[in-house]
Amino acid sequence: MPRKFQKDHLASVEDALEAFLLHVRPIARTYKVELDYADNRVLSADVVASQDYPHYDRSFMDGYAVLAEDTTGGGALLRPSGDGNVGPGQCRWVHTGSALPAGANAVVPVEETADEPGGIRVSIGARPGDNYTSRGAILRAGDHLFPAGLQLKPTNIALLATMGMASVEVYEKPRVLIIPTGDELIERGRKAGPENINESNGLMCQLLVRRYGGKPSVWDIVPDDLEKLTGAVRAGLGYDLIVTTGGTSVGVRDLMPQIVASMGKVVVHGVGIRPGRPVGMGYVEEGDRRTPIIFLPGFPDACAISAMLFVGTAVRKLGRYPPARYVRGTAVMSGNGPGPKASCSVVKVCVRDGRATSVGTVGPAPFDGDFAYVFVPENDGGLRDGDSVDFLYLE
Repeated sequence: MPRKFQKDHLASVEDALEAFLLHVRPIARTYKVELDYADNRVLSADVVASQDYPHYDRSFMDGYAVLAEDTTGGGALLRPSGDGNVGPGQCRWVHTGSALPAGANAVVPVEETADEPGGIRVSIGARPGDNYTSRGAILRAGDHLFPAGLQLKPTNIALLATMGMASVEVYEKPRVLIIPTGDELIERGRKAGPENINESNGLMCQLLVRRYGGKPSVWDIVPDDLEKLTGAVRAGLGYDLIVTTGGTSVGVRDLMPQIVASMGKVVVHGVGIRPGRPVGMGYVEEGDRRTPIIFLPGFPDACAISAMLFVGTAVRKLGRYPPARYVRGTAVMSGNGPGPKASCSVVKVCVRDGRATSVGTVGPAPFDGDFAYVFVPENDGGLRDGDSVDFLYLE
């Protein structure tokens, strides 16, 4: 007779993550990546400025470079310089970003000048330093730019390029092996019969891992066979994380908890959340190799929720990425959602014009709008039409 999960033995999401993440160690492998591919990568070493910034006296106005002393009181008539330098009584046109000519110590905006037969009339009095940035005013060579552990953004990368860099040292992306399991699974694209299901959980996990910053590889479908499943898991020992889908519950064909226990340790099996209750986590080891493993339920909705909550967090820790910063919002339920549950439940909703409508986690999208997730506490009474709900954009 199949066993059942006992409610009293179910871990909370928070406790499950805390226990599992003790066995997840951030990767130490690093390499240099070209700046074109550095977005969202994590620096593995401090970065210091290799040169002054700006590396020349730089105008930040279109106008005329002048000696400020020549313009005292305004109204000065200055002669255009012919040799590139600016001497007494002279001026020279500069663009925004141009180097300040030798001899000049200010820039007068073009709006404050006028062309006259005898030269350029300057209507204002300039002060030394006006409208240009001195060499090294923002950064000096050797100044600290960014610390190790920073997740690079486009503006950071633009500064690195400005400083003359073409590449940067970063941590490698976590390597994740995804193993879809189940006798009923067949490859995508084949016509499924009454007892077959086209494999999709592995694909979903692959896309999620890539989105979280990992480097996924997907194993061929493995049937519910102890020896073959064990072999597939053993092949994952060279990866940073193993993720399996299916075979996690308490039926006779649910072999993943047994396999993990035989190769290492089951840290958590059974979490107080619906869908996703049969999710498990632990590690497998052989010799001096130890790899954390997450075994996800095969039911698509449960697999999706578990992957978002647990796989995403593990990949972020492995890759040294900052914690997820999910966008939050509030909406009013349009129609009823699922009823009360004995465990915390996660409900996918479509949010449109401030209204939230319950939809399937993995299913058709009958509405256009933004998809988000509502966490409903256990025995809360469910979601009812008109309820105000807080949601997260998990995807």
